[in-house]
Amino acid sequence: MECPSCHAEVAAGARFCSSCGYELTRREDERRVVTVLFADIVGFTGLSEDRDPEQVKNLVDRCFALLADDITAFGGRVDKVVGDAIVALFGAPIAHDDDAERAVRAALRMQETVHRFDDETGVGMRLRIGINTGEVLVGGLAAGDDYTAMGDVVNTASRLQTAAEPGTVVVGTITHEATLNVIRYRSVGQLHARGREAPVTAYRALTPYGRPGERRASTELPFVGRERELDLISVAMATAFASRRGLLLSVTGDAGVGTSRVAAEVADLARFDHDAVVLHGRCLPYGETNIWWPVAELIRSAIDIEAGIPADDAYDAVSAMVANTLGDRAAALDAERVTDGIMHILGYETSLARLPAEQSNAEVTRSTRILLATLTLCLRWRLASFLCW
Repeated sequence: MECPSCHAEVAAGARFCSSCGYELTRREDERRVVTVLFADIVGFTGLSEDRDPEQVKNLVDRCFALLADDITAFGGRVDKVVGDAIVALFGAPIAHDDDAERAVRAALRMQETVHRFDDETGVGMRLRIGINTGEVLVGGLAAGDDYTAMGDVVNTASRLQTAAEPGTVVVGTITHEATLNVIRYRSVGQLHARGREAPVTAYRALTPYGRPGERRASTELPFVGRERELDLISVAMATAFASRRGLLLSVTGDAGVGTSRVAAEVADLARFDHDAVVLHGRCLPYGETNIWWPVAELIRSAIDIEAGIPADDAYDAVSAMVANTLGDRAAALDAERVTDGIMHILGYETSLARLPAEQSNAEVTRSTRILLATLTLCLRWRLASFLCW
């Protein structure tokens, strides 16, 4: 059996090619709600006019490779690349509850990427992006067996891209409604898209209200229900403060049932009833690879440093915090190792990251002691931390 993508020999009955990973079994057609992203390079004809075709291909390849990284970083899938256009799907074959937000955030990131690429190459490249959300039919085409999406939603996304100004992101009504609380928009009115009888209401995406995982503070409404849960948490929290023992609270539930609101109420109780310092950590489903990210966010908030600052600046801030917290016991508790542990949690390169995969028991014990010392340091503050999944 031969892989149709790389032509390597594969075992009979295999679902994927062992060489390139190509899916060998054809997907069944299915209806899905997806968000479609259309991006098109502006001025591609002028770019090609006075350049060698090989130079043009290399420029476009480099640009689209960067854009594809932005798409996959937010959980999207590149559907196809046709000439100077790239099409991506969010919600197929894998669906998420925030696919529309992922698509818009990816589009805004793509505009930043193209701007940096243009500064680097000086070719005058800009991008138009159109995004639309709705029900489509996804599956493999009989002619080429390519997994793709079909439907009016796809066509409308293409028309929105055509109507967008260079360097902007234009979205349809459903995408706008799904992301209104996390993305700032400006209405562009009714667009008369070619090939459609009815006009399309469109909005220009300007900027996110916060980082991924953050939400705008909504108008405070009275807390209704969940009294039993809140009473249980209040008793547990009072016991933890009275005994001076750490408490890790995990609030779980289906999306939309009020877990975030319960966490906010508990944070208020800790702050006002026990004079706690409340710090917030976020668990991101995409865009970050640091498994310690929620704890890292707590630490950054406590010592007031931004993510991505140079390692030397971060080390100075962390070492000062460690020295101030440990005080006279800094030498006994090995402040330098604690500092290295915190730097590792913050995502910076340390000796921990260079340890071999096959560690001896002594090395495992050493790494664990550093991380435990770091967490113990965090608990020395009057801290109530809530990690909500």
